[in-house]
Amino acid sequence: MLTTEVFSTRQKALKGRLGLLLIPLVLAIIVAVALYFAISSYLLNDATDKIRNVLLSQRGLHLYIQKVMHPTFYRDRERGMISKEYYAPEIFSSSFIVRTMHDFYNAERKKDGLPPIYYKMASINPRNPVNRADQMEAALIRLFNENRDIREFKQVVTVNGKKYLYYARPFLETTQACLRCHGKREEAPIGLQALYPGQGGFNEKAGVFRAVESLRMPIEGEMTSAIILTASITVGILTLLILLLFNTRLRTLVRAQTEDLTQEVAERKARETELEGKNAELERFTYTVSHDLKSPLITIKGFAGSVLKDVKNGRHDRLERDLQRITEAADKMGMLLNDLLELSRIGRMINPPVSCSMQELVQEALAALEESIKRTDVTIKVQPDLPIVLVDKMRIIEVLQNLIENAIKYRGDQPDPTIEIGKTETEHGIAFYVRDNGIGIERDYLETVFGLFNKLDAQSDGTGIGLALVRRVIEFHGGQVWADSNGSGHGTTFYFTLPTSKTV
Repeated sequence: MLTTEVFSTRQKALKGRLGLLLIPLVLAIIVAVALYFAISSYLLNDATDKIRNVLLSQRGLHLYIQKVMHPTFYRDRERGMISKEYYAPEIFSSSFIVRTMHDFYNAERKKDGLPPIYYKMASINPRNPVNRADQMEAALIRLFNENRDIREFKQVVTVNGKKYLYYARPFLETTQACLRCHGKREEAPIGLQALYPGQGGFNEKAGVFRAVESLRMPIEGEMTSAIILTASITVGILTLLILLLFNTRLRTLVRAQTEDLTQEVAERKARETELEGKNAELERFTYTVSHDLKSPLITIKGFAGSVLKDVKNGRHDRLERDLQRITEAADKMGMLLNDLLELSRIGRMINPPVSCSMQELVQEALAALEESIKRTDVTIKVQPDLPIVLVDKMRIIEVLQNLIENAIKYRGDQPDPTIEIGKTETEHGIAFYVRDNGIGIERDYLETVFGLFNKLDAQSDGTGIGLALVRRVIEFHGGQVWADSNGSGHGTTFYFTLPTSKTV
């Protein structure tokens, strides 16, 4: 069973989660409402522009009839070209012509698969009953006459369960010219009186709007589009808000846990860094060892096969040469294994550090290389008064030996090969150096030379482990080692520091 405390904790957690969800939900509702009104307003304005364009086109036709056709008709009638009794609404009534034209317009829309647009010219006192204004249209006629600043009226209406945009505007203001047909009945053309026996359309006054033109366009698709767009955008925003809130919550939790672990991480950081370095070094070591040990093995295997073939074929004259190559390959593998064994011991088996004179360490290294120095006629210059250092004596002698031997090996064709050993001030503090005037190193390879099995001259003696061993010994002592050279033919200087050294 759950304890009261656990149940209370879970209730608080649940309320917290519900609170997190409620915030984006409320925001999404607000955004949805605003979006719906914005999108629907845009779509309604677009529909209004379309309706307005249709009505303006019809307005142009009305004006053409009234300002061009009517004056022409009356002029020709005065000239006796047209009978005074003649009247035909098909060519004389602008409302009849526009209404008929709109019927043709809707027929064309239907052919193109478009819904018809309802049109009506509505008047309180029409000649044709189809133009009689309903209650709302009559109210609009009065509104437009009483408030001349109002030039249009629009409203979304529902007809037979479908939504339409209803748009109306006042018809042309009645002028004195209009009263020829819409003034007193007895003054109107005889043909017009005969066609319309009642008082409909007569007895109008100048200066008023006697009718309104209205269109009703279906907007069901626009409203559906507004809902779909609103829903899509709202869902997207809601999703983003939820992700943002949960991301913020998650980051807060992670930050809190990170702060709790900071102390532990700080204690392990040094060990992890060391482990990463060793892992990376182990990967490089494994790759290079497998690659370089494979070469003598291939040589041994190849010449062993040749020996077997020569013995089988009685070719004893080639046996000595083949066995010599096998012996050389085996010797090379032995050297590689010895150097690798020596490299692996650094960091595991080391003598305790003691105070040593760097001057004495240099002399011991030179004594070990005395034969090579004499054979190559290399001049050695050692700076006097080198400091006392606190180091593993044997390891530092190995470092000096490797650096001096490297300088001898790559002395080149220099007529006066010289090696200088001393100390100098650098940005890393006091640094010891071994400088030669040999073949030099291109700047792109100043770092590469410290890699396992990397040799400037692939045909030279040695395994290519010497400088890697130097770096490992120096770094184990807490120091740094680097090379500097101006390129081919300008010699090389190897620097190394011993931060734990003590000078006296």
